[in-house]
Amino acid sequence: MMRAPDLSGCALDDRYELHAVIGEGAFGRVYRGVDRRLGRAVAVKVIKPWWAEDSAWVERFEREAQLLARVSDAGIVQIFDIGHADEGPYYVAELIDGESLAERLRRGPLTVTEARSVAEQLCRALAGAHAQGVVHCDVKPANVLLTADGNVKVGDFGVARLAESTSQAPAATVAGTPRYMSPEQARGRPTTPATDVYSAGIVLYEMLAGEPPFAHGSPVELGLRHLQDPPQPLPARVPLALRQVVDRALAKDPADRYRDGADMAAALSADPAASATETGPAPPRSTAPASAATVVMGEPRTIDLRAPEGHDAPAATTRVARRSGHAGSPPPRPRRDTRMRRRRVGALLAALLALVGVAVGVLLLAGTGARTTVPELRGLPRGGVQARARHQHLQPLFSARYAEAPPGIAIAQDPSSGTRTAYGSTVAVVLSAGPPPVQVPGVVGQNSASAESELASAGLRYGVRLVAAPGKEPAVVTQQSPGAAATVPHGATVALSVAEAPRWRALTSFSGVDDGHSVPFRILGSRWRVSYSMAYEGTCLLLLVCLGPSAEAQNLETGSSFGGFELGEGPSETHTFDSGPGLYRLAISGGHDSARWSMTVEDYY
Repeated sequence: MMRAPDLSGCALDDRYELHAVIGEGAFGRVYRGVDRRLGRAVAVKVIKPWWAEDSAWVERFEREAQLLARVSDAGIVQIFDIGHADEGPYYVAELIDGESLAERLRRGPLTVTEARSVAEQLCRALAGAHAQGVVHCDVKPANVLLTADGNVKVGDFGVARLAESTSQAPAATVAGTPRYMSPEQARGRPTTPATDVYSAGIVLYEMLAGEPPFAHGSPVELGLRHLQDPPQPLPARVPLALRQVVDRALAKDPADRYRDGADMAAALSADPAASATETGPAPPRSTAPASAATVVMGEPRTIDLRAPEGHDAPAATTRVARRSGHAGSPPPRPRRDTRMRRRRVGALLAALLALVGVAVGVLLLAGTGARTTVPELRGLPRGGVQARARHQHLQPLFSARYAEAPPGIAIAQDPSSGTRTAYGSTVAVVLSAGPPPVQVPGVVGQNSASAESELASAGLRYGVRLVAAPGKEPAVVTQQSPGAAATVPHGATVALSVAEAPRWRALTSFSGVDDGHSVPFRILGSRWRVSYSMAYEGTCLLLLVCLGPSAEAQNLETGSSFGGFELGEGPSETHTFDSGPGLYRLAISGGHDSARWSMTVEDYY
């Protein structure tokens, strides 16, 4: 797997100290840092080096910073600065003292009261973004920050989009996190504030249940489940009103959800007293006569335990009346507890008869030897395999192996399609794990053309950046990331630094009158030059010849002087040295006539 270098200990632009990594995504790495100029703690997000080679990704990074700066809301992480350092593009934001919701959820679900409060604050923060035309598009627990005083801050607008249609990505682009992705994102369709409502509903569901409704499977499988499957019911401890909020937020059709974060926040705050456990209303007491249910040959029947209307009472009742000497009078009325006992006995008898009937039905069904046909499962994602197998009353048993097919797609099955087998049988299904991982070849020192060919042959992509490389031949690879022998997924990108052709590069400039010394400068290339201008001040002492200053190069590492030359009057004069790399300075000695001069040192590499 590609790993970005840890920049802890660096100071970007000599201002922002990076102390420790506090978060990482596919696009950038976030550090805890300090702004030296203002003396305050900050969070600094630095783009990863392989993305820095792609101008489109750099533009996206800058757009994220601009979106963050555009959205002004107390519930959204505020941006302070943006810059481009040698280590890569970066932006600086406020540092949140606390933890992410993802870290909190590792300790288990939240209470109903806590979940409602976090969700309401999250939705109010999203409402601030929605009101300014920004859709987050990647709402998930890792991007929900919980401050030490219990407030919620939303960060990482890395895939955020403006709500206007002109800012939408092409329809084929799918951005977001599969576990929290809305159905329209899974389809690659335009996003709206209702997209964030769906993801906020997933987050609320996870806070209450302990995990998202669709937590397992490949990205393709998760996308299909968001499109097709209803979520499992929430735990019984969740109040009915809160379950209804989750159900509406998770509607497959955006038109059936809350319109935006403000609407969902209003729904969450409408009934704060409903945080106690809801058991639901008790079923109404039946007024129908007592009866018992049984099953005969798999069909339910009803046996009435009450004497038919208009018939005589049971004989036992008549005998009791006669024995008491009051044959003509009604029988004694049984006590209330006796009637309740009889009802309970009747209900128990009904349950027993139903159980016996179900058992008999199952045995009869098994005795028929019911069979089904194994369907074609190859080419389907995991969720599609499960759905089709369930439809045919089969149980899939999954395994995986490396293959050229996309990850998560079924590539083999046993028994094969068309086979007749018993209900409930197991079908072994092999899913593709994608192409096997690749060991990165070492290409440092090679010509860029051969390095690119070797990487392509290994099934890897590459990005090239031309860099100044003193002492290196042009077009030679000077650095690669990941390094040689690293193991990465098939199709991963290797960032290459390639030496560019040498050219003159301005190093330092200085000026003065008469005598003087330049500040020390370090030469990296094989040669360097001094471009100077000089003009006399006043009148020369001699009538025909002016005696001006001279310059001499000094090697500060060896203490030697060399390469002296006279400064001639005029602009843009040049003197070249072939002394090679080293630490140098120029000493200017005055002539007999006063003169003003200026110089620029250029290095060639």
